[in-house]
Amino acid sequence: MAELTSFEKVQTELFEFFEKLGELAKEEAWKRDRDWTLGINKHIADFGHKYGFGVFASRCQGADGAEWLYDHHWRVIGPNGYLKRLPLVMEIEWGFGSNGLFENVRDDFLKLVQARADLRVIVFQGNRINNMVDQLINEAMCFAGGQIGDRYLRYLFAGWGWDTSRIHCRFWSNGPAVEPG
Repeated sequence: MAELTSFEKVQTELFEFFEKLGELAKEEAWKRDRDWTLGINKHIADFGHKYGFGVFASRCQGADGAEWLYDHHWRVIGPNGYLKRLPLVMEIEWGFGSNGLFENVRDDFLKLVQARADLRVIVFQGNRINNMVDQLINEAMCFAGGQIGDRYLRYLFAGWGWDTSRIHCRFWSNGPAVEPG
């Protein structure tokens, strides 16, 4: 199982996966929004299992159980069967038109802002992805909900640009972390 100190490797692999998402979508013939959601979930589940984590996501081939609080998350269970850690929480906001899109992405992102996880991932689509990510980072920076024991927060943003026809990936942390890529 991946230890917290080596989680940067997992983070880097996820970043590289999302950077190639457009190519993967073409290879696997993702045509509809549902195809993208199912495909992303399946591949992220594969990563979670590769590192020995329990994977939970609805409508996800290979998941260990249904989603719980987040569209997709990985679990570490302690020897007593209790939840020990969430290495990853992810929200996917796919399939909305441009009207109200940012509000829908923001609502899902706020779930991640309050999450206690090693890595928080938001996957979405829209126009002006970099501007959307800047606004979401500002939202995360304003949240004073950190808890004793939190070292630093890590986010991975993956946004498909309608206006650019490509994926835009960005990693952000409020503390020292290894920048992927």
